[in-house]
Amino acid sequence: MEKLELLEVNEDKAVYKYFPESETEKFGVVSVNRKTGERRIEKLLENYVTEYAFHACREIERYISRGSFPVHGGVAWY
Repeated sequence: MEKLELLEVNEDKAVYKYFPESETEKFGVVSVNRKTGERRIEKLLENYVTEYAFHACREIERYISRGSFPVHGGVAWY
């Protein structure tokens, strides 16, 4: 599970912080291009697998398809 926090959204991309597990201060940053769908890891959070960044990107893609960008969100999987 991870929490997401909106950093920026504009006509080109959506950028979110992701907080894995119970982290409250350490975070990574990912973005998804709203036109091309290109995913980018802007800041990889050390000591956590990249799977967290990819789950965050998939959730951002859902936000893009809905046209709604919450300030706070989350992703859970098992």
